[in-house]
Amino acid sequence: MRKGRRGMWGCIAIFAGLVIILSLVLPVEFWWFIFAAALIGLGIWYLRCC
Repeated sequence: MRKGRRGMWGCIAIFAGLVIILSLVLPVEFWWFIFAAALIGLGIWYLRCC
């Protein structure tokens, strides 16, 4: 698989599409859980990389 800007934009588009589809199906409480998990993951990534 070739990496670069095109691959990054493709992954972003797929992720955004999944979020839109799931937001139509799942309840609001689920999104708070996802937001908390994303913040924890971002914090761990930040501590490891920076």
